[in-house]
Amino acid sequence: MTNLGNKLVKIHSVSEDNISLTLEFADGFSSSVSLRHIFDAPQGLAAEVLKGQMFSKCYLESGPLAWPNGLEFCADSVRLWIETSE
Repeated sequence: MTNLGNKLVKIHSVSEDNISLTLEFADGFSSSVSLRHIFDAPQGLAAEVLKGQMFSKCYLESGPLAWPNGLEFCADSVRLWIETSE
């Protein structure tokens, strides 16, 4: 079971071609995560990210992964996506 309260502290790399990111968490855990499950058939804010070519403009906002248009993913969700895809 994953502990809640994860915090993202660094984005190491962004791959627009693979729709993936390499991220580091506050506990030192670092891994790549594919966001294809969100962006392959995007809706709402995710569709705006692709239309506006903003995928590489992601940033960290006090823990969550965010984009300039307001799309955010909490660090706990991102960590779960990583752990369940391994």
